[in-house]
Amino acid sequence: MNELLKLDESRYYEQVNPSHKATLGKPAQWLIDAAASIGLDLAGFRHEIITDDFKRHVIKRHGNIALHGKATIVDADFTRLPDIVKAPGIAIIGAIRKGRRYIVYAKAEPCMTYIYFEQIFGSHRNRVLRGSTFYKVTRPLVMDDIKRIVTRNEKTDISGAVIVSLGKA
Repeated sequence: MNELLKLDESRYYEQVNPSHKATLGKPAQWLIDAAASIGLDLAGFRHEIITDDFKRHVIKRHGNIALHGKATIVDADFTRLPDIVKAPGIAIIGAIRKGRRYIVYAKAEPCMTYIYFEQIFGSHRNRVLRGSTFYKVTRPLVMDDIKRIVTRNEKTDISGAVIVSLGKA
C-alpha cells in the first residue's frame, strides 16, 4: 500500500484503488438538496476524500509542526474526514475559488475546528467531490469566523453559495 495512504480503514471507507484514492460514497441527501437550491445537481456524485495528491498537498502546506504547532495536520486527522463530510457543523456549498466550485465543510470540536474543501468535478465521466485541502484551527469557531477564514484575501467567493448549519460549527 502506498505510504501516503496509510490510514485507519474505518467502516466508512470504500477502497477504490489502495495506491491512489479512497472514496466515501454518495453525498448525503441534505447536501444534494442544498446544492439543488443553487442549481447544482450532485445526484450520482461520490466523495473522493483521499488521493495521493491531496495528502501530499495537505502534509506539505499544513503538516509542518515548526510552522503550525498544535494546528499541524497529522495522519490521525485524515481519519476524521468521513465524520467531517457526513456530519459537519457548517457546510458552504458552491464557493468559487480560481473559477472552480467547492464545498467547504467545518466541524468544531472542543479545542479545534477542522476545515475541509472538496472540489466539485461534474463532467460526464468524472462526477466526484474530490478533496482539495484540509486544515485545522486551534479553537472552536462560529459561523462568522468560518466565513472570514474561507474568504480571506478575497480568494474564495461565497456570495452565490448556500450555507447550511447542521449544528455546532
